[in-house]
Amino acid sequence: MKDDKKLPGSHQKPAKTFEGHKHNITSIAAFPDGKRIATASVDKTIRIWRLEDGAEMMKWVMEQHVLALVLLDKGKQVVSAEGETPDGFDEDDFNFDPNKVFVWRLWVRDVESGRVVAGPLEGHTSAVITLDMSPDGETLVSGSYDRTVILWDTSTWQKKGRPISCGLSINCVHFSPTGHLGVATVDDIQVWDLDRRERLAQFNGHFNYITNATNLGLTWTRDGTHLISAGDRDDPVIRSWDTSTWKQAGDPWIGHDKDCAIYHIISNLAGTLLASASEDCTVRLWRFHTGTEVTRFKHSHVVHSVAFSVDGRSIFSGGYDKKISRWEIPEDVLAAAHSDYLASAKNEAARGKDNMKRLLNVRRLKTVRWSRFKGCSHTS
Repeated sequence: MKDDKKLPGSHQKPAKTFEGHKHNITSIAAFPDGKRIATASVDKTIRIWRLEDGAEMMKWVMEQHVLALVLLDKGKQVVSAEGETPDGFDEDDFNFDPNKVFVWRLWVRDVESGRVVAGPLEGHTSAVITLDMSPDGETLVSGSYDRTVILWDTSTWQKKGRPISCGLSINCVHFSPTGHLGVATVDDIQVWDLDRRERLAQFNGHFNYITNATNLGLTWTRDGTHLISAGDRDDPVIRSWDTSTWKQAGDPWIGHDKDCAIYHIISNLAGTLLASASEDCTVRLWRFHTGTEVTRFKHSHVVHSVAFSVDGRSIFSGGYDKKISRWEIPEDVLAAAHSDYLASAKNEAARGKDNMKRLLNVRRLKTVRWSRFKGCSHTS
């Protein structure tokens, strides 16, 4: 763990703040045009902000709490998860009994007009706190405390088959670059092939029977070779999992304060930096290449959500302080990340050449065996 005095940018103030929400901010998404962000809040609103001056461009008032949102169709539509909450619901600590029924629905709205274009999309019977879009844009997945994942066809907004039962309350769903779905539940991490509806992997992740730690967040490396996870108060670290073995790769990424949950993790588009939002009132940036913390940004309260800007030069974060902060990533951190990107690209190219050589060798081997045992020299 590094002293924050030695981390670049650790004492900077936000480059800009976006103020207007009246309660906890639960989700942030950056538009592909690089000019706007969308935010969701427990205050029952979705807001769209202009980055240039921090102005609130739109505010949609809902009847119920909004705990997740995602953009689709190149930022032309926003999907939100909205629903009812139990009596005495603690808005500072989302707590739903998965054995009790609470109706939650998804809504799809046109960004320019705010008009509902699909919904309510029904099927979940408890809180939906996580949404993700498949790499091809054809499937939206929703994960719920009702222990199920539902797949939605984005062309018709009909369910794709029956809900997938994961057996445990779901905190996060996240697609890999190849379209496999990672699912973080309270007691394990699961990986699914959605086309075959087959569970490819299931392992404890942060959970063990001594600490009862919960898996909270997931993201993937750009090449899909590692799945990254974040733990709760009983295991407030980030762990990397080798997708060829599903064993932990290297040491945990340690930095967030003890007894403080890591609520959200996300990688930049280049796959070189990871941002983590925590109960310790900080957002921290980590180098994927080394798993080391490179800078941190301090809020006045718990941070629940974080997103990278489209150009990767800044991040947006928000939580219990009811405002979104925009932070500029220090230039030396960006330079190191760019070096990591170049090295990664070089390694990927080398792997590609090696794979091609292996493929050609296999083809030659098959040709030789065919000639030797079948007496045929045809190589097509």
